[in-house]
Amino acid sequence: MPAGSTALAAYATFAAAQGDDICSLRCTVEDESGESASDLCDALLGSGAQSASVEEFRPQGLAEQPLYSGSERRVWERCTVTTHFPPGTDVAAALKRAAAWTGRTQPLRYQIAEVVAEEWVQTIRDSYRPSKVADRLWIIPDWCEPPDAGAVNVRLEPGLAFGTGEHPTTRLCLRWLHARRSDLAGRRVMDYGTGSGVLAVAALLLGAESAAATDVDPLAVRAAGANAALNGVADRLVAVPCEADPHSPEPLRTAGALATAGSASFDVCVANILQGPLLALAPRLAGYSVPGGLLALSGILAAQAPAVQAAYAPYFSGFELTC
Repeated sequence: MPAGSTALAAYATFAAAQGDDICSLRCTVEDESGESASDLCDALLGSGAQSASVEEFRPQGLAEQPLYSGSERRVWERCTVTTHFPPGTDVAAALKRAAAWTGRTQPLRYQIAEVVAEEWVQTIRDSYRPSKVADRLWIIPDWCEPPDAGAVNVRLEPGLAFGTGEHPTTRLCLRWLHARRSDLAGRRVMDYGTGSGVLAVAALLLGAESAAATDVDPLAVRAAGANAALNGVADRLVAVPCEADPHSPEPLRTAGALATAGSASFDVCVANILQGPLLALAPRLAGYSVPGGLLALSGILAAQAPAVQAAYAPYFSGFELTC
């Protein structure tokens, strides 16, 4: 980390790993307010983090904190936010973007450590178990057996990209797709900001004919393809990278994937990202949608919903808000 970095980079320290290949960078933000920890997680995930978690902040010698009820969920008064980024990520820049999205003005105290492959794999395996999302819809880590073999079981190799099925916004989108599974039969789906590809893969397993997935993170694009193969639907998924700038050229056309995807028009579009990108992407997502197509937008706070709805109102109607 360069010396003299300002604002969010002011208190960074770096611990170098030894030996095995580096597979991620762990960023730990300590002594974070319980009220803001969840928003910080969402903003860091939107800034390129592969995973994020909130734990109790408890310095050595202090008693365990009681949980308190915030506006939406039970959290601790003071928290530790832990995120993982791909190797080579400019974590300071990611923190600055997250700060801008959350309106933060004060610097964060954070530490960065390199994570070796063996440690990362074991951490992932210890963290994830089969998760029931809806009736007969499960997310299954690749190393686990499904509790309900007859259900729609979306197998994932968690940890490569955002979208393990654990985050509330991912689960909202999965439940939305599951509730409309009868509408998915034979349909084309666009998953913008795909992460692990979990939404695109779930849509295909629920009956969609084909899906296209795109993400600013090349690792996510690879993960989406790998998870599609894991579920036997790779021949029906096109995964391509896109630029962070929403005004950049359309990614499917740039990648020469339109012929494979069938066309740039989709019956169902889902985008589980953040408010800023959603606002800027309104014309593009509207351009993807066929007349009468379905649209699901997630990754926003309830207070941000009116602005997002206003951005999409010229193109869509019949809005429903689900928290």
